[in-house]
Amino acid sequence: MNTAQKILMILGTAFTAFGVIMTICFTGVGSLQEVQIDEVILIPLLFLVIGISFITGVLVSISKKKKIVKYGHRYAAKIYSYVDNTSYMVNGQFPVNVKAHYFDENHVEKEAILPTSFAKGSDQYPIGMTIDIFEYRGKFSFDPKSVRDETLPGEEELMDDKPISPEQIHLIAVRCPSCGSSFQAAAGYSSKCPYCGGYLNV
Repeated sequence: MNTAQKILMILGTAFTAFGVIMTICFTGVGSLQEVQIDEVILIPLLFLVIGISFITGVLVSISKKKKIVKYGHRYAAKIYSYVDNTSYMVNGQFPVNVKAHYFDENHVEKEAILPTSFAKGSDQYPIGMTIDIFEYRGKFSFDPKSVRDETLPGEEELMDDKPISPEQIHLIAVRCPSCGSSFQAAAGYSSKCPYCGGYLNV
């Protein structure tokens, strides 16, 4: 679980526990005093629904990640750089995602943004290390335990900062998952939304 998922899971558990406890209390008071509590009980039920929604959202997200790892194509990639995840903040700072470079099955250099969401200053994913990534239907995941010091064939090409060669660029229309804006980007490369600044894999 990344930082955002941990926060949502804690909030979901707290909301659910509060909703359950208050529902039991209001139900017990209502049965003892023989009063109508239909309207009063809606508040703890609302907490219960919100809590279950948070937990369900996190579990669905984890399930999707496991599906990518299970059915996706595995690539050994090099950790190239970091980008801020501007979709949320933790302690007043944006968490950091990893940009990885890899060769696809046709030995074409590609890149992907991995949602690692670690805090700035952490050395969990050092630049230049090798990591296993998985691609399934345009979605990416990774194995955090696979970070290792391994030399890959052609890694000098993966780690240089050359611009994308024009013959490799294939522009397609994309929609930003953060703000919904449409723009053109190079297929096979990560791209920064010109409207909200969020990153996405194209």
